[in-house]
Amino acid sequence: MNHGKISIRYAKALLGSATEQKVASKVYNDMCTLEQSFRQFSTLQEVLENPSVATNEKAQMLKLACGKNIQDITSHFIDFVLKQGRSTQLLWMALMYQELYRKINNTVVTNLTSAIELPVALQNKIVAWIEKNRGVKVELRTEINPDIIGGYIIDIDNNRLDASISGQLSKLNKYAGH
Repeated sequence: MNHGKISIRYAKALLGSATEQKVASKVYNDMCTLEQSFRQFSTLQEVLENPSVATNEKAQMLKLACGKNIQDITSHFIDFVLKQGRSTQLLWMALMYQELYRKINNTVVTNLTSAIELPVALQNKIVAWIEKNRGVKVELRTEINPDIIGGYIIDIDNNRLDASISGQLSKLNKYAGH
């Protein structure tokens, strides 16, 4: 059995239980925080793969990685995953949970990159425009990248709208160079 199948099964089971207990969105937040912890601390995966680290230490670390307001169901899920010897697949389980949750809730992650922080009112207008035109809910993630000089870049699924100055300069350069 491959990692994908295992991760999907565990994520589906967690989502089913969280939905029954009416905490699916809170568990979603736990899974997002856990994913961010894995990305921020590359040693987290290494510790999970290290057989000399005690299971209770791994559990404590993973629960801490889920944030301050971790749900009881998330805590029990982590304990169960560790008991089953699947801790090294926890990141994939968290990612699959997020994907399943977003699919059920008709939500897409949209990345908005700008040279400076955009006003909240403008961010809200961008979200409203996407939601109206795509018929989905938007989970907006923002990033500041001064290298784009000005404007913004919107990534939705596999589509990109590049309204940045650096993008326009690149197009001009390409056009001028034939």
